[in-house]
Amino acid sequence: MQTVFRILAYGRPVASRLAIALPAFLLFNLFNVFSLALLIPFLEILFAQAADPAPYPPTFSPELWKKYLFYQLYLFRSEVGPLQALLYFSIAIAIAIFLKNAFRYLASWHMSYFENTIVQNLRNRLFTHLTMLPLGFFIRNKKGRLLNLATQDVQIIQEATIGTIYNLINDPLTMLFYLGAMTILSWRLTLLSLVILPITGWMINRLARTLRRRAHQGQQRMDQVVGILDEYLTGVRTVKAFGGEARERERFLHANAQYTRFMTALRRRMELASPLTEVLSVLVVLGLLYYGTFSVLQGMLKASEFITFIAIFGQFLSPMKTFNQAVSRLQKAVVSFRRIEGLLRQPHSEEYTRVALPIQGIQRGIRLESVSFRYADREVLRDISMEIPVGSRVALVGPSGSGKTTLADIIAGFYPPTSGEIWIDDKPLREIDPQSYRRLLGIVPQDGMLFHATLLENITYGREEEGIQEERVWAALEMAQARQFVEELPQGLYTLVGERGLRFSGGQRQRLALARALYREPQLLILDEATSALDSESEARIHEALSRLPRTYTLLLIAHRLSTVRHADWIYVLENGRIVEEGTHEQLLNYNGLYARLYRLQVA
Repeated sequence: MQTVFRILAYGRPVASRLAIALPAFLLFNLFNVFSLALLIPFLEILFAQAADPAPYPPTFSPELWKKYLFYQLYLFRSEVGPLQALLYFSIAIAIAIFLKNAFRYLASWHMSYFENTIVQNLRNRLFTHLTMLPLGFFIRNKKGRLLNLATQDVQIIQEATIGTIYNLINDPLTMLFYLGAMTILSWRLTLLSLVILPITGWMINRLARTLRRRAHQGQQRMDQVVGILDEYLTGVRTVKAFGGEARERERFLHANAQYTRFMTALRRRMELASPLTEVLSVLVVLGLLYYGTFSVLQGMLKASEFITFIAIFGQFLSPMKTFNQAVSRLQKAVVSFRRIEGLLRQPHSEEYTRVALPIQGIQRGIRLESVSFRYADREVLRDISMEIPVGSRVALVGPSGSGKTTLADIIAGFYPPTSGEIWIDDKPLREIDPQSYRRLLGIVPQDGMLFHATLLENITYGREEEGIQEERVWAALEMAQARQFVEELPQGLYTLVGERGLRFSGGQRQRLALARALYREPQLLILDEATSALDSESEARIHEALSRLPRTYTLLLIAHRLSTVRHADWIYVLENGRIVEEGTHEQLLNYNGLYARLYRLQVA
């Protein structure tokens, strides 16, 4: 139940809607019972001939009150006539039914807003939390699982929430009003009818425990299904190139079959609640019919009271049934919500939890002192000390897996170092506001990621608040050797890139990513294999353009191709997470070490 309250807490900003809905629920149920109770005057007018006199005022005895009201009804019928009395009561029933439905619509109108706001706020918090998690979290967790949490689990909560909260609030009120009316009519029959409640409650509790366990297992199977689909869509070129379609189909069909089996079993158990409740209800109704008929024949109960009691009890079964179904649906939502809570409990990136001072610019440079970094299971960088003076061209080279990209990510502030210190001028990076620091950076990743938006929006990404300057955009495209093919596009800068930019070649995507970084006019430009997908001519042109950048730009180059870094001011050579050599191109060749060996291999 605590989990349900935590779900409802997401509707706190619109709790006023609930405050309006609750009185509307009460009035709806009041007029609902009142309209059913008016069956008694109809039946009395049709069949009853006389009523015993009753004293006024009656005592607190329900029996005396009923006797008094029946006598007043007899007098009213005698005074105005049966047909006129029927007309009056018909009007009263019509008004009661109109008011009942008006208050029901009012309650539903506000409840629908409350229920949908819960799902909206949950989605908002989930995505906001994802944007605040550190980069390492996304490396450790499968994208398929995160996609399933953000889509499938939220969808389950939405389906279970919409209408279910309405049932959880309204159905107990409806049953309570019906029980009150039934008790007034006949407490003996009401006591007999209540036999169904403890049996149904025990049955639903047993089912709920099973449903929670099976729903959790089913969601784990869905994680696998979504993960396989995501892997296929991401690596479709590799799959087709290596003829892996049959293998991927087999993996997906197997995972999907497991998920289907679990969901079929879950659905069967969910559907148990309704028929079992109905069977028990029918048995109780048969008992009520027998005992009620006996009471009427013995003069213990009026026929009109008994018929109205059966009508109300028939209505009482409907909210009990829908309430049980709502509880069953809610079990799946509880499982999904607990999975989402597990994600929401992941600690934020340190940059969102600390108060730090903004930085306006880099005056002298960046310095690393004995920086080490490790993931949970392995050490990636060890005792790195290096300097990047303002206006310099510094390169990081080395074999694959030597830690070059991780070192660049640490310099960009994506990860805090495990030990050591990074200095920006004379301030530790950990004391600087990361958002203001990254505004000074321009980063070109290896994959050249583009967003599903126009070229103009992609290139000005992160600088929208400054206003779009098209001349500056074209200048960045010119510098990145991308202007020519952009001008040839029918819609130019307003061309829609498409999902992940796949309508462009790899080289074009990298040039556009470079233009996006240059548009920022960064103080530190980090190029992580930014020219790896370019042809030799385009690469040469980009390096020529970069060489013409004023010394207000500081460049950090990460490259496998050593031809791209030979003109760097200083080169750091990494191997197994350590700096093993450093110097200029000529110095490193003279050392005849790792750099010289790699260079000779590439030249050969």
